[in-house]
Amino acid sequence: MTQPMTRATGLFVLLAAAACASAQVTVSTVQGGVATPTGQIYNFGSVALGSVADVEFQLTNTGASAVYLTDLALAGDSSQTPPYTPNFAVACALSADLCGAAPTQQLPILINPTGTLDFTVQFEPSQLGSPSAVMTVVAGNTITVFLSGSGVPGLTVLLGNETLASGQTISFGSVQVGSSQTMALMLANQTNVLLAVPTVVPPPTGGSFTVAGSALSATSVPAGSSTELDVIFTPAATGLQTATLTIGLDSYPLQGQGLAPPPVDFPVPSIQLNLATPASAQQGTLSVSLAAAAASSGTGTVTLAFQSVVEGVSGDPTVTFANGTNSATFTVAQGASSGQFAGAPSVSFGTGTTAGTLVFTVTLGSNPPQTTNVTIPVAVIGIDAAVAARNVECDPALIYCTTTNVQLQINGWDNTRSASQLVFSFFNSSGAAIQPSPITVSAATAFEQYFAGSDMAGVFGLYALFPVTGDADVVVAAQVQITNSAGTVQSASITF
Repeated sequence: MTQPMTRATGLFVLLAAAACASAQVTVSTVQGGVATPTGQIYNFGSVALGSVADVEFQLTNTGASAVYLTDLALAGDSSQTPPYTPNFAVACALSADLCGAAPTQQLPILINPTGTLDFTVQFEPSQLGSPSAVMTVVAGNTITVFLSGSGVPGLTVLLGNETLASGQTISFGSVQVGSSQTMALMLANQTNVLLAVPTVVPPPTGGSFTVAGSALSATSVPAGSSTELDVIFTPAATGLQTATLTIGLDSYPLQGQGLAPPPVDFPVPSIQLNLATPASAQQGTLSVSLAAAAASSGTGTVTLAFQSVVEGVSGDPTVTFANGTNSATFTVAQGASSGQFAGAPSVSFGTGTTAGTLVFTVTLGSNPPQTTNVTIPVAVIGIDAAVAARNVECDPALIYCTTTNVQLQINGWDNTRSASQLVFSFFNSSGAAIQPSPITVSAATAFEQYFAGSDMAGVFGLYALFPVTGDADVVVAAQVQITNSAGTVQSASITF
């Protein structure tokens, strides 16, 4: 049997997936688990200013071959004032198929025959009227859907039976630290139709201002009725304290003065870390211990900062606590010698995918901040997954697209952002290398461009397509070596 030859000159390496041949993709809306074909026009109906309407769309591949979703775009009206927010937008937080856990679309995405891909579009009108947008889906075929909706009047915010204008400050006066003052806002429906309760964005967690009341769980308010939103000021420190409460499209500054309580002394806190290996792409936990039992109850904070050692990289958005932020609040009960994070003895954190230093700082009472550093060293590239496939469909317009081919997909991370060289080797069933293995590719520029435009820190996905002369089934395994400034890593055997 003649072995197939992989052609070095025909190598096609992408940091994104190649598009497949065209297939028939349809668009539907999904409600209650039932999909209904969308057609060329979809109307979101009437939505009150400050409210949001979510509609789940579903792409279905009705063709006989797989297809890549390569583009999903919305073009239409935006608010007339900065920041010019679009009235229609894809909600990545509600679109796991489209965005995964990322804040942006992770295109291209493969849709297999009979497969589906769900995503959510939000309509948030910024003004009265009937804004519109055009949704364009490119997945082999191109689909255009005209989106429309109407912005109608919303609820009126009342404080003490007086209308609270957007931007008006809610002042709590002076309140002793540890005590609380509540302002009861009423969200009143002064129209003759049922109105939806707009999204309430409370002040940041861990601050001195919190919200409560029926408005947080209510979905609508009948004509002539109202629902209550309590804004509570519980100063955690002395001095002027401010925050912002957002109700729909309107924002209200919050202001209060914290008065000093009787002095409370806490034992000195210290940080304990449980991190098996100080390296990238790891999960660890953090707990806080006190030098002695606390004489009274109180609240402290641990912050997580990151100092990158990679040139041109200032931070890593994936270095956070489990809540997705860089701050975690803990409580100390009277008589306790350790802190509790939302009722748990510890809080988890991620080390990210960038070389540098994690800086943990704990503050409690009048104690000076206590800091613990963890160094994340530069490392060779980490390969999380490697997948091989034969005779994948590709864009016939590409010069290296042939009917017989092999493709490798490599997912991994580079905490130095310096990946520079790829070496591919292919093997037959006897374990012998298939010429012209090894195939060396200079990929420094491609990786540099990818990382410059990525918001996923050091994470990358690599697709490599190789034309094959002969029978692609003879290729049964492959290996890839990837080099960065820390050295070279070789994958395990990747089987087809």
